[in-house]
Amino acid sequence: MTTQEMKRPPLPRSWYRPTGLGFLAFLLFSAAWLPLFGWLSYTLAISELPLWSRVLLLIPTTTLAGHSFHMFGWFSHEGVHLSLLPNKYASAFTGIIVGGAALFPSVGYAVTHWKHHRFTNQASDPDTKIYPQHRTFAARFLRGRITANRGYLRNTLACALGRPQQGYKVPFSDGWMRRLAIFSLLCVTAWLAIYLAIAAIHPTYFLFGVLLPFLTAIPATGLRIYLEHNGTGAGIFHDTRSYTSPIWTFLMFGNNFHLEHHLYPTVPSYHLPRVHRLLNAHGLLAHHGAHVTTGFFAPLKFLGSAYQYPDSLIDDLVADPFVPDIAGDLKLPD
Repeated sequence: MTTQEMKRPPLPRSWYRPTGLGFLAFLLFSAAWLPLFGWLSYTLAISELPLWSRVLLLIPTTTLAGHSFHMFGWFSHEGVHLSLLPNKYASAFTGIIVGGAALFPSVGYAVTHWKHHRFTNQASDPDTKIYPQHRTFAARFLRGRITANRGYLRNTLACALGRPQQGYKVPFSDGWMRRLAIFSLLCVTAWLAIYLAIAAIHPTYFLFGVLLPFLTAIPATGLRIYLEHNGTGAGIFHDTRSYTSPIWTFLMFGNNFHLEHHLYPTVPSYHLPRVHRLLNAHGLLAHHGAHVTTGFFAPLKFLGSAYQYPDSLIDDLVADPFVPDIAGDLKLPD
């Protein structure tokens, strides 16, 4: 099938608009896991339950507390896509603040992520240089997120030093990219100072209510990247995967519809389930053989070494009008 036959149906304009209710719900959902399950983890840790039962119960509670850090990263992701608030500057700054709570260098991530959307799984996709190097579950579990964040931090520092972005137009001027990068570094530093203050005031709570949850989020977020792209191809409907279990939809606040996100990169995550239903109603997902996985456990198989992250599958389809371009959907500066 040629790319000329692979068109995205138009969406109602309202689906592209972030809403105040959606923003607030996303923020509260992201933040709620850490205080709720972090406090529960601390309470379990200092309880008089047998040691074995405390250890057993702390595994799910610290993991669930760490989900806030995962969602803080997703909140930053929405800020990168300028999908949090109607004003792109407010969207970017808000995403940077919340992403900083996960010690996430949002602006450095944005530099690669905008290009990732334009050239997904192609030669100019930066992610095809980052993630294929980890080819086993263990390597992805232990090093996937660390490797990525190291590159994002380098990008953020480069932007903060005023080094202009080359080869791809981004939705902010060089001057604004520098301001955003400096602000991102300040936010990460401020959040780190807050965590260190908690550690100094209440070290036991910090250990079980903050540090251990944060450590669980590192491998979880690293693995998720592979779940989305391992074993996929090139071109729209083929270059990423959605995993549609209602449990994933709840846990990811709609971000599990990753194929839909790549088709419509500026649609807020909480509108993506309805995008999925629209594509299904048109029969497009089945027609194009899109990567869609149902069931809660079904997508986990893509984390193993039998499925690899695409490694620059094809040359760039620069002239192809049907390759989604995030910058093309954004209001670029004059």
